Amino acid sequence: MDTGEDLRPVLRQQAAGLLGRLAPSDREALLIKNWMSHDARWFMAVAAEFGLQVTNRLNRRAAHEVGKVEAQRIVRALGLPPVATLDDYLLVQEVFIGLLGPALLDYRVTKAGDRAFRIHVARCFAHDNAARAGVAGGLACGILARLTGWLEALGFAYDTEPGLDRCLMAGREPCVHSVSFRKSAPPA
Repeated sequence: MDTGEDLRPVLRQQAAGLLGRLAPSDREALLIKNWMSHDARWFMAVAAEFGLQVTNRLNRRAAHEVGKVEAQRIVRALGLPPVATLDDYLLVQEVFIGLLGPALLDYRVTKAGDRAFRIHVARCFAHDNAARAGVAGGLACGILARLTGWLEALGFAYDTEPGLDRCLMAGREPCVHSVSFRKSAPPA
C-alpha cells in the first residue's frame, strides 16, 4: 500500500551518514575504481559484440571527446587562467591527471624543446587490464586519445608521434609519445 509519503529525504540523510564514514580520499579512490571497472567492462562488451577494431575506434573517439569536455569543466571549476604555453599546458595536464586518477599510470614527462614534450609511460592501467583480459595485442591507445581531447579543448594544434592506432607496450616497445605544438599558443 502506497502511503504517498516521500521517503527520500530520510533515506538521503541516512545515506549521507553512511557515506560520511569514508574519508574524502577514500571516496575519491572508490569513485575512480568504479569508473575504471565500468570502462574495462564497456571495452570488453563492445569487443565481444563488434571486435577489437571497432572497439578501439569507438574507444579513441569517446576518450578524445570526454577529454575535451573534462578539460573545459576542470579549467572552469578551478578558475584557471588561459593555457598559452607549453609550461602552462604541462601544469594543467598534471592537474587533470591528478584529479582523474594519478595512480592509474606510472609515467614521466620531459620537454623536447619550447613547443614539444614526451610522455614516457612505464605502467598503464589500460594495457594492464587488456593484458589480463588477453586482448592487449589488439589494443590501440585510448589514454593518449584523451590527452588529445585536452589539447583540442585548450585550443592547441598539435602533432603526436607515434600514432595512437596501437598500444606500444603490447608490442613490447617503450611507451614514449611525443607531442609537438604547431604554434606556441592557442588562438585568442
